[in-house]
Parts: sequence; C-alpha cells; structure tokens
Amino acid sequence: AADSSLPAGPPSTQRAAHRRPRPRPPIGSPPSAPKEAGGEPRGASRGAMSCTELDRALHKQVLKREAWKEQEAREAKQKRDDETMLGFGATEMGKEELKKIIDSDRRMYYRTENLNDKLYIHYKGWKVLQGLEGWTGLRALYAECNAFDRIQGLHNCRQLRSLFLSENCIRKIEGLDSCPELWSLNLSSNFIERIEGLSKLKNLNTLIIAKNKIGFKGVDDLIELADTPLNSLDIQDNKIWDPDCLPEVFARMENLRVLYLKGNPCSKKIPNYRKSITVYCPDLKYLDDRPVFPEDRRAAEAFNRGGLEEERAERRRIREENNAKHEANMKAFQAMIDRAKAEKRERTAMREEDKYTDETDPVESNEQRMQKMVDKWKEDNADDLRDDAKEHAMRCLAAERERERERRDRDRDR
Repeated sequence: AADSSLPAGPPSTQRAAHRRPRPRPPIGSPPSAPKEAGGEPRGASRGAMSCTELDRALHKQVLKREAWKEQEAREAKQKRDDETMLGFGATEMGKEELKKIIDSDRRMYYRTENLNDKLYIHYKGWKVLQGLEGWTGLRALYAECNAFDRIQGLHNCRQLRSLFLSENCIRKIEGLDSCPELWSLNLSSNFIERIEGLSKLKNLNTLIIAKNKIGFKGVDDLIELADTPLNSLDIQDNKIWDPDCLPEVFARMENLRVLYLKGNPCSKKIPNYRKSITVYCPDLKYLDDRPVFPEDRRAAEAFNRGGLEEERAERRRIREENNAKHEANMKAFQAMIDRAKAEKRERTAMREEDKYTDETDPVESNEQRMQKMVDKWKEDNADDLRDDAKEHAMRCLAAERERERERRDRDRDR
C-alpha cells in the first residue's frame, strides 16, 4: 500500500519528491567525475585507455608548441640574415655603388673620379671587379674580403702602385699587364695554384701570396719568380713540397731581401733549412720570423764549407773579433780623454806665462770672432728684434716692484 503521507500525483512527481538535494562541493575544489549506473565514475572501467589518450593529446600539444617556437626562431634568423645581406653582397660593383662610396666620405674622396688616388671597397661581397674606367689616377686599391674570382677591370688604372686582393676567390693571376707601375701586390688567402702573369711588372717590389694552393706541381708553379725584381716575397702556408725550389727559384732571385717560406712541406725537406737558404741567397736580410745577421751568415757559410766543426771555429773567431773591437774602442776612448786633459794642462800653463788674458788677448779665437759677429748683427737689427710686449711686461713688473718697495718703507716708518 502506498504511503498516505506522499502527495498525490503522477509517479514521476512522486519519485522527484523522494530525491534529496545533492550537496554542493566547496568553492575551489575540483569537480567530481560523472558516475555511471552502479555508482562508479564514468571511464573507470577503461582507465588505462584514457591515460594513453591524455598522454597523446599532451604530447601533441607540446609538439605543436615546439614547432611554433622553431618556426618563430627560423623566421627571426632569416630576418637577421636578410638585414645582413642587404649590406654584404646584395649589390654589384658599378659606377652607382662607387658614387655612393664617394658621397659617403667627402673628406677622403673627390667627386671627380680621376682625382682620387685611393679607393676602399673591402667587405662589400662583390663578385665582379668592374666600374673603374674613370679612376685613371688610382694608386692604391683596397679590395679585401670580397668574392672576386678574376682580376679584371684595371685596364685604365695605369698608375696603380698598391693592389690588395686578399681573401677573395681568385684562381689565376691575370689582368695586371696594364699596371706597369705596380709596386705591392697582396693576393693572400685565395685559390691560386701557380705563379704567372708577373712578367710585365718590372717595378714589382713586394708580393704577398700566402695561404694559397701553390706548389702541387713542384718547381713549375714557381719558376716565373726567378725573373721578377722582387725584394720581399711572402709565400708561406702553401703546398710547396719540392726542395729544388731553393736552388732553382729563390737562389736565382737577385734582389731578394725578405723571404717567408714557413708552413710549406719543403721547409722540412730542405737539409739545415735556415743555413741552406742563407747560403743560397747571399743578399737575404730577413727569413721567416727573424733577421739574418752578418754573424749568422758567416756561421752558415762556415757550416757549408766544413760542417759543424768549422761553424764552431767561425763562431769562436767572431767572438774574438768582437772582444778585440770592444777593447779597441775602449782604448780609443781613453786616449781621447788623456789627449783632452793634456791639451788643457798645456793651455793652462801657457796662459800662466802669458801677459794677456782672455779679454785682452789681441789674437781672436773662432769663438770670440763668432760672438762679435752675433753682437754686431743684434745691434744692427735691434728694431726688428725688439719685443714690445716683453718690454711692456718688464715695465709693469718694475713698477709693481717699486710700489711694493714704497709700501714696505711706509709701513716701517709707522
């Protein structure tokens, strides 16, 4: 029988009446998982599957976030590279770019191209050397750290004396026949494999061609140096392996004074490297990292004559000669002192017996004659030598001293 206390109505209304209000969770507490029939949380029966799906979702979110960060970093790097390339290799060498260089520094360059004697185009990233047709008065060209692969465009630069093309991409020495006045040439840090194209440069004094690829074919890569008037040659850190380059090339360079050859494989193959080069090059003054002194040359020549014993004997003779020279200098100095003392004693003795003094002596010495001439010249040019400002200052000082003296006298009288 139904409970008489229940209100009358449909069954749904009666079931709702039996429901009690669900207590609300406290503020800030996490919501509880929904429950299915049976009182267990929804998804509890497949909890392992839910964890895997959650891990996958989290991993996907992390990957998206990391991909977004990488994309942002790539865009920032590309932007920086683009800004850098705007000033490095983004243009080509030409009259317009050279005009910008002229306008950038009016104190260094003239607006008229043929009046400029120097040009700085280093660190531009240009690939072709061109646009120098109007630079007829150019004497020094600084073009380091570009991307030039050929030497060209210098046919109007006939007064060029210094050319700097280090750290480029040059593979061959060419295009210099129109520069007969060239004095210094720097081609270091390129890709040159052979010395050539220097036969027309009769005034070439200095060649710097270090850190290239010269010497793979032995002496044939260097043979043209024998006919050049070079005084200074820097060919270090190349690939020269043939020790015959010393007698066949460097020994035939009559004007060679400075040689840098270290860093080549031949430096380890030439017997007694430094002594041999010193003997083969009789006028050499500087080799690699230090000078060639006369004593070193004598010792090297003695070693070449008779080996180590002869070198030791020569060095012993050098020491004896230096000691003898030092003793001779000391004796000469002492003799000079004694001679000066004797002359002074003789002059003093003669003056004591003489009836004249220095002031009354009728015979004038050179010093007295010169002093009289100076005094006469000052007397004749007194008006020109008068310093009005100095005289006015002296008068002011004298007047001030006089006033100071009068003031002290008044104070004493009081």
